[in-house]
Amino acid sequence: MRQRGIYVGALLALNAHSFFTMPGWQPDTWDRITRMLLRDLTSLEPWAYTVFVMFGMWSLLIAALVLLDGRYQRWPAWPFAVSTMVLGPSMVLLYQAVRRPDGAPTRAPDRLERLARSRWLGVVVAAITLGAVWDGRTGDLENLWTQFQTDYFTHAMLVDEALFAILTPILVAQDRRRRGRRAAWTWVTLLLPILGACLYLATRDHGRERLRDDLRS
Repeated sequence: MRQRGIYVGALLALNAHSFFTMPGWQPDTWDRITRMLLRDLTSLEPWAYTVFVMFGMWSLLIAALVLLDGRYQRWPAWPFAVSTMVLGPSMVLLYQAVRRPDGAPTRAPDRLERLARSRWLGVVVAAITLGAVWDGRTGDLENLWTQFQTDYFTHAMLVDEALFAILTPILVAQDRRRRGRRAAWTWVTLLLPILGACLYLATRDHGRERLRDDLRS
């Protein structure tokens, strides 16, 4: 019950920050988003592009972890997972607030969960993330800090990624306890943001999960 209160409090604080204390929306935001999608780095801060890509990859990892956990909940997890790709950590906080402790699976894996189970997901996300970091190597971190202070979009992405860095080890811990994996995986995902979760998903043993489900049924 205390944990649910923490998640609800964090959700309310995040929404209050979004509406009342974040910097303003810049007129060229949609133009910058378009150029980021096209990987047009000629007139963009390279580190801002890296942050943009990392937000997409991190939200994809979070969505996969929520989908893997959702089979053990009373309700489908896919609305939370899909909306995380747009709304960020607020949907993960809401999911954690209403999540029940681990129990027996309530449904067979659906298509989205089977996609989340793919070992290639972690490999592809890691490769794209490392490529984005390489693209940002020529950037100016001081300029990125200025954008964080003055631009709503950059500020929101960095705040969301800070929360993702906290939520990812929590989701991995919930999954690895259910699967009997070592506690060290929680620390790996905490100390290696994004890449630790990629490694966890790429080495996840689905056969062990099926065996544990059979023993519970």
